[in-house]
Amino acid sequence: MTDRAPDEPDEIGDPVCWLSRVCPECGAFITGDPADGCPRCGAIPDDER
Repeated sequence: MTDRAPDEPDEIGDPVCWLSRVCPECGAFITGDPADGCPRCGAIPDDER
């Protein structure tokens, strides 16, 4: 049970799918196409190779 009123919306956070946008080498967030590689270190995520 929660202490919120029934008419209050559920709290919604960021989706779990953001994890695929994190560089496995340096931890930077990849804002462009992951297939282009990390803008910081150039690593390409394994699932994009």
